Amino acid sequence: MKPTQQFISMQELKREGYSYYDINKLEDSGRLARVNKKYYENLDFSGEPNDFYAVSAVSDKAVVCLISAAVYYDLSEERPSAVEAALPRGTRMPSQPDWPAMKFFLFSEERYETGIRTVNEDGNLYRIYDMEKTVCDIVFYRNKIGFEPAVKIVKKYLNRSDRDINRLMKYAEKLRVETAMRQFLEVLV
Repeated sequence: MKPTQQFISMQELKREGYSYYDINKLEDSGRLARVNKKYYENLDFSGEPNDFYAVSAVSDKAVVCLISAAVYYDLSEERPSAVEAALPRGTRMPSQPDWPAMKFFLFSEERYETGIRTVNEDGNLYRIYDMEKTVCDIVFYRNKIGFEPAVKIVKKYLNRSDRDINRLMKYAEKLRVETAMRQFLEVLV
């Protein structure tokens, strides 16, 4: 068990040679805390805390999205009050952890599966949408998150040197937000 890994699955513990007895002893001694049936929190964690690490522990299907993903890519200074994560429509909502606060969005299959990437930070894995998918989702949900924050995010995206307008427009077409995206781009360019 690595001290830099905040959440560890039962499967990983078993793979590392821990028996159920050993795991219960670690839990009783205060080194592990059960998050749910599959995951434990490593209370000896000595790395840099990140709310995104908990997303995968709460649900294997959860993907960091919307404003939370925009913050990750430095497209927004606005800090959401809860980590925003997407789940495929039809998925049972996971129970809320004590920490961090999470807000779940149910996405259609196509919207959910497009643009997922996995981030590994010192053994802490979580899934997040790539930058172009994040911008498409922000434009799609502009009425829920607010028009002004959406404009600021698109403007910051357009000022980045690592932007990929072709991918952005491909996603916009696939996710049926092409007309709105073109309007944003025409106004901001």
